[in-house]
Amino acid sequence: MEKYYIWLLLAFGESSPEISELIKRFGTAENVYKSFEKNVSLAGMQNISRAEKIPLSKAQTLCDSIANSGVSIITWESPDYPAHLRRTASPPCALFAQGDTSLLHKKLITVVGSRKVTPYTEYALPQILERLGGEYAIVSSLSEGCDQLTCLNAMRSGIPFIEVMPCGFSQTYPAGSKSLRSFLLSNGGLLISEYMPKTHTGQGSFRRRSRIIGGISYVTLVLQAGENSGALATAEYSYAPLFLPPNNIFAKEYAGAVNAVRGGAKLYLSEKSIENAFASAMKKENSGSEVKKEAFRKNSKRSASAPQNQKQGSDTEHEKEQPAENTAKLPGREAFESDEQYTVYSFIAGSLSPVSSEEIISGTGLPAETVSEVLLDLEMSDMLSGSGNRYSPA
Repeated sequence: MEKYYIWLLLAFGESSPEISELIKRFGTAENVYKSFEKNVSLAGMQNISRAEKIPLSKAQTLCDSIANSGVSIITWESPDYPAHLRRTASPPCALFAQGDTSLLHKKLITVVGSRKVTPYTEYALPQILERLGGEYAIVSSLSEGCDQLTCLNAMRSGIPFIEVMPCGFSQTYPAGSKSLRSFLLSNGGLLISEYMPKTHTGQGSFRRRSRIIGGISYVTLVLQAGENSGALATAEYSYAPLFLPPNNIFAKEYAGAVNAVRGGAKLYLSEKSIENAFASAMKKENSGSEVKKEAFRKNSKRSASAPQNQKQGSDTEHEKEQPAENTAKLPGREAFESDEQYTVYSFIAGSLSPVSSEEIISGTGLPAETVSEVLLDLEMSDMLSGSGNRYSPA
């Protein structure tokens, strides 16, 4: 099975978004390969031409070499593939792993921050990690600053650490991180990468790493972030709730974090913040919510089609009333767990475009804390889709 995924990476390139599209179209990497063997038109003639240049035997040889080096290949079909990562845009078709792969089944928390560590972060970070239990594992990079500090404090607290690399395992990035990486592995940690062992960092590899760091976890914790911090770029890829420790709202080192809170991110106040987020996620995933989600999908489709039907025989004044018409097509109040959920969902579904949390707070009159909690619950139920700080019906 692994050889077909290696073949895909060789044929199309490790950073190619075409790979995930092909897997979505054909189901598995093996099916993709067989479709090219048969010259299936759905594969596309340009793709067929590229794929014909890579024999499957070459992929098998590389696959054997990787396995002999002690590196595991976790494919899209593997039970070890992180479920939450599948929700990201263009998810990797395979992950290369070195270390304890069972960590991928723990409760994963992404922790990121700026390169320049403030005294407050140095003080708060170990206390945050010490309060977590053994069922958790931390995901981050080994970039200088907050990320390396997180790795060290996690291992001191007995919390497993997973590093996501922007290159293959035979490379060292950042410079000087080799000793820390070896220490991480010797203490039961894990390295993962979407790149084959000999691949160097390149254009876009750090952004692609950010989408894995942000997309793999159920909770993202940003320790500190300036106005244009890369830590916030990681958070952009996350479908998980975003937490930030309370900090100095006037310090430039926290300007980006303060803006994130204004946009709807939650304040980390204790370990209960993370525990409650996981409990909510698990409850939604394990409950019999499929019927409810299907009802939302059906009604959302009706809502989406309502403006088109209305426009055919409407004037300008009727077009202005479209949001109210959309709202009338919503599921009944009984489909929601609270009046606040119904109010928030009605406001979002009645809007002609994705809306921000600030617009929701202003439009519904609900407190910011209530809106934040409701958005989290609706997202975890797959009733809403969020991109950045804007929300629309799923």
